[in-house]
Amino acid sequence: MARHFIIDCDTAEDDIMSLFMLVRNGISVEAVTIVEGNISYQQEINNALWALEFIGKDIKVYPGSDRPIVKSFRSVEEVHGKGGIGDILVKPSRLKPENKSAIDAIVELADRFSGEIEFLAISPLTNLALAYLKDKSIVDKVKKVWVMGGTAWGRGNITPVAEYNIWVDPDAAKIVFNAGFDITMVPWDVIVDYPVDEGVWNKIKGMNTKMSEFYVQIYSHYREYSMKNEKIGGTPHPDLITTSVAIDRSVIKSSEKHYVDIENCDCITRGMTVIDYLNIWKKAANTEVVYEIDFQKFLSMLFNLLSWF
Repeated sequence: MARHFIIDCDTAEDDIMSLFMLVRNGISVEAVTIVEGNISYQQEINNALWALEFIGKDIKVYPGSDRPIVKSFRSVEEVHGKGGIGDILVKPSRLKPENKSAIDAIVELADRFSGEIEFLAISPLTNLALAYLKDKSIVDKVKKVWVMGGTAWGRGNITPVAEYNIWVDPDAAKIVFNAGFDITMVPWDVIVDYPVDEGVWNKIKGMNTKMSEFYVQIYSHYREYSMKNEKIGGTPHPDLITTSVAIDRSVIKSSEKHYVDIENCDCITRGMTVIDYLNIWKKAANTEVVYEIDFQKFLSMLFNLLSWF
């Protein structure tokens, strides 16, 4: 039976490859929804359409929220480049975004694929929160929410304690985590232990496929930034690892279910994921938190993707 996904993007390099990995693995991608985040909003839309043209797929792209629900945020072009794939600014040549909003599309797809639709949230959670506020019945219709975001041990990448996706819109994240969705969260400070190091990078460069060359091109800026500024020993793949987990749960090596809440105060811990490890609050677990990844399984999926064409 085909699996049905919505992929929610702030479309930089890792979002693009996540979309490709879904398609490569036979997932029926019902929509690409765009939300505020990594780079300028219009460029996020352009990147999604341009990427779909690259693989020859006509999947509907729905623009959603271009700002958080309550507070302001900032994009991170220094991390991903002005274009999200480095500093090049791409435009689609044929495809155009839908006129319908992402929020409406999420509600309608939840109805159409009730009990089957899965939501891959590799971006701030604004679109899903707004869809839930519009129609709270989607909680019972969305089969699974896969979240790339937060931290397991409080080691952030936009503040000392907050991960970027959650920090951008902590109010939306608080709504989603407390709504009743079946959530699996892949934290930032877990995936940084699984970078594509020099050996794997060189192996990819030696593949000489169209997809491997595309990969090297779009990740080079992010790789350099991460190694220099975040002290990561290679290219991190937060979105792509989360996508591999969503496709194949056996990529998870260890996880635990906890109650997770979001700090949305106007304070130095804004955007922090607060995990009740010891069940101090006596609240029912609402999130499966991933703590370890089977990196070899992930690499196998990555090489399968890069050998596509």
